Amino acid sequence: MLSALVSLQTMATIMGVIGEILPEPFCIFLGDIKKRYAQEVKALERFVETKYGAQLASQSCAPSETSCLTLASTSVMDGLTFAGGISVPTDMATAVGLLYSTSPTNPYPAREIPPNKELEFFWENIRYFAPVVGFPSWSTRPTCPGLSPKETQSLNKPGGKQEACKEGPKNLATGFAKVNQWQGGTRQVPNLALAQLDPKKWGPTSNEFVVRNLIEYKKSVGFAEMAEDNTVAGGKMNRICPGKTLALMIGETFLKLFKKGEWDAVSPEGIVFGIGPTWISEFVLKSVTTPRFSRLLSGNACSYACVYA
Repeated sequence: MLSALVSLQTMATIMGVIGEILPEPFCIFLGDIKKRYAQEVKALERFVETKYGAQLASQSCAPSETSCLTLASTSVMDGLTFAGGISVPTDMATAVGLLYSTSPTNPYPAREIPPNKELEFFWENIRYFAPVVGFPSWSTRPTCPGLSPKETQSLNKPGGKQEACKEGPKNLATGFAKVNQWQGGTRQVPNLALAQLDPKKWGPTSNEFVVRNLIEYKKSVGFAEMAEDNTVAGGKMNRICPGKTLALMIGETFLKLFKKGEWDAVSPEGIVFGIGPTWISEFVLKSVTTPRFSRLLSGNACSYACVYA
């Protein structure tokens, strides 16, 4: 069910934020989330195997004891949960909210999409309401458990290649080997949200919601477009979002199909815009044409756009 997936996304996102600093003994309370997440990964395996099975069968994913198929399926689930799975609905929610909100916090008082400008309108949502605040990377990797910082750095190889930390014995209480996710490392996070408002690039209206010419959005760094260098590890270290084209297509198509006149906001004055990463308050739309499909709920704790019949 959609609501169950959204609930799992919400919990997994919260854990992604606090997981690095969560004391190890508390990991035993994450069993339900782990079980539900594993079930979703298992469901994805048949799709990943159909498309990439032959390629994955020839790969080694050592030192992990988990199969390459499961690891690849986990990466797909991570993308649905933490990347496009949150980012696209975030800006779908702000896009719809802009069309109905009568709150003074609405930065787009026109409340109408210019004719045939659905893509540009969605692009401006991505620019103004940055769904991804930063794209982190490690300039110095965290120290592997049982190794010194120097020994850890020696695992980095030329051409962008690296070896994983050796997996130690599993903790009986948690079922996981000891992992260090941050200590000893240096993490760099370019502020994409701030860059998307840079007046040197976007001009005097950089801090305003303005539907611009499509060519203007080539200046975007919202998908980490600048983090691309195919000379390093054959492009495998690129940080540009691989789902950029798909995200834009989903947003544009949704806005083309969405008919503002078929929905009324229950409390348009209560649709309030604020700071990221959620950007917009929860709101409800009621169908004008089909009363039994009476609710379009856009925006919750993580700004998902969910349809309930």
